[in-house]
Amino acid sequence: MPPGFRGLAYLFNRDPRPRGPFLRTVAVKAERWRRRDRWRRSLRRHLSSVDQIALDRPIFVLGMQGGGTTLVARCLLRHPSVVSMSGASDYWVATDELGFVRNRMRRLPSTLWSSAHRDDLDHQIVGTEHASVYASDLLLPEYRNTAEDATPEDGARFKRILKEHVAVYARDPQTARFLDKTHTYTIKIPYLDRLLEGHEPFFLLVVRNPYTMVFRAVRRKPPAWRRDLSYEDQLRLVAQHWSNSTRLALEDGPPTGRFLALRFEDFLHKPAEVIQAVCKAVGLSYDDDLVPRAGHRMPFATLPWDRKWFPLQGDEWRDKVGDVEAQIVEEECGEVAEQLGYGRLTDTAAIHPALLSLASLAAASQLVA
Repeated sequence: MPPGFRGLAYLFNRDPRPRGPFLRTVAVKAERWRRRDRWRRSLRRHLSSVDQIALDRPIFVLGMQGGGTTLVARCLLRHPSVVSMSGASDYWVATDELGFVRNRMRRLPSTLWSSAHRDDLDHQIVGTEHASVYASDLLLPEYRNTAEDATPEDGARFKRILKEHVAVYARDPQTARFLDKTHTYTIKIPYLDRLLEGHEPFFLLVVRNPYTMVFRAVRRKPPAWRRDLSYEDQLRLVAQHWSNSTRLALEDGPPTGRFLALRFEDFLHKPAEVIQAVCKAVGLSYDDDLVPRAGHRMPFATLPWDRKWFPLQGDEWRDKVGDVEAQIVEEECGEVAEQLGYGRLTDTAAIHPALLSLASLAAASQLVA
């Protein structure tokens, strides 16, 4: 479909999750479109001064679709110094995945694309939409990149497009922090680190219980299945995806010296403490207003069905996980899950050293008090 027609289809398509008047939804979508594509129309991004932008420690929020990355990223996007590919802190519900939007994809190396719109990777089983399976054994070789894959040309392209977005959206381009959460970057930490050498990118991994994630992803975030696979085979591919992406991020991240992992369940339990620790790790000042709370108003350009803020929602899926699902998750994810303190019904203290510890946060707060 030509780009113009795709835009019109986006505006006027009636979503299966309608809430509120149709015309208001169209207006919200139009505003989101305008904000997202301000970069494309801006003269600022063409100025030679863009190259002089410092690109200070960009932040990459990593993890699986449906794993809590949106909520954690939104907390950081409320910070006045943080910008995304669609806006600044006044628009913290912005689209924030460079590798997902087609007009950005055209400017990026294909190694930095997301798992959507992958016409270049049309797979006989999962088609061109690879949500929840791009890190499975089936597709990992196609998506995995390491430092050895980085080229100076790709590094220059990536840095230029990040600087262009900072120039267009930031209040102060020289002190702004760019944030992105393209999910496929979870298995590309060494690659990103080499592309952005000298800019000290920070990698923030958000993990969620695999028993919940696998059960949920098969139902809510599936790929475009081209072939009828058994339910068990679908579960196994998604479980491999969780295991491979989490394991690789935990292996790749710590050697950079700019990495932190957190459990989404810990964020739900103590959001203020977790975001305060995240801000300290990434080098941002903390304010209680960054954290979801009653009284916060969602920006106008928030889709009517978007409820990813306050009140925080608990895990509605865990009690539905049966023996079949649990056995497959245990087989594929058990070792990594155990390091992170994840079980089928209950969670325990994590033992992985890269993971943010609630116990250490509690001890630190008692010392301050």
